[in-house]
Amino acid sequence: MLQPTINNLDIPTLESIVEKKRTVGRRSDPKVAVANEVMDAEPAPKTTSTRVSRAAELLREKTNAALQRTKSQIEQRVLQGVLPLWDDDNRGIPNPLVRSGLFTVGNSDKREYVPDMVIASLSNYEIRYTGSELRQEDLSVWMSLINLARKKPISEAIYFTGYQVVKDLGWRMHSESYKRVQDCIERLKVTGLKITTRGHESAYSGSLIRDYGWTERDEAGNQKWMVRFEPRISALFMEDTTTLLEWEMRKKIGPRSTLALWLLSFYSTHRDPEPNSLGKIYELCRSKDTLSSFRRNVRNALAKLVEKQFLKSFNMDNDILQVEKLKADKRITPRLVRAK
Repeated sequence: MLQPTINNLDIPTLESIVEKKRTVGRRSDPKVAVANEVMDAEPAPKTTSTRVSRAAELLREKTNAALQRTKSQIEQRVLQGVLPLWDDDNRGIPNPLVRSGLFTVGNSDKREYVPDMVIASLSNYEIRYTGSELRQEDLSVWMSLINLARKKPISEAIYFTGYQVVKDLGWRMHSESYKRVQDCIERLKVTGLKITTRGHESAYSGSLIRDYGWTERDEAGNQKWMVRFEPRISALFMEDTTTLLEWEMRKKIGPRSTLALWLLSFYSTHRDPEPNSLGKIYELCRSKDTLSSFRRNVRNALAKLVEKQFLKSFNMDNDILQVEKLKADKRITPRLVRAK
């Protein structure tokens, strides 16, 4: 049977041509295109779950932004490679080092070696330490050396004499004191320290001293010593986690009063100290005394801090310690200066 035709074109062919023209017209017609776009862009009604999800997303964005700012500050300090500025009388110390038992109150000849020990800490940090037990004399030597490094990039070596450090520490000018300083430097070098914030936003892993050495004595009998710190240690010296310790106060207390030195550092990191249990202080300073002896020693140490005019008063009732520091108008309140 013959198919009907129009202008020699059969019906199926004509239908195909018409359909193609309709398709082209729909694509090229701007009004149709705009209408389609408007329809496609029409938002779906917001549900409660959508609003909650958006709020949670905004909270995550703000939290991440805050963490990035903190990370940026730490990275800037590390890249800058310098410490915040302080003076010889008021010296910077990172809070984690003195709100913990990293530097103990021990004073016996025998030192304990600890492998990867979790150090008791009151700060917002987790501290793990490997090495020989560090004490208050080690902290004093470290503070003396870090003070020499504060005016230059932390990665640069510092050069000094044994006399210079012994005098700065206020120790007796004797060959034993020189040997004591060298022993402290050796212990500080052979350490494995890891300090991590509880939320793992930042961390430091390394030694307290990177390397050290000394030269042969010259004709005058002088000998130069050299110490270099780990560059990343500067990340511990953030303005909001660094305390300025009164150096002369530490020297007045003397190297033998180790518990008083620990309490001086600990309470220096608190503007208005909260009450603490005797047991907590006992744990933090890693005392080896019996609790009854420790109770008596704490009273004596706090009395010394009152005598030296660091504390105004203290009270210990039912093994709860409460101290009051002298007000700012009675004592100098130093401030850190951001390094340029």
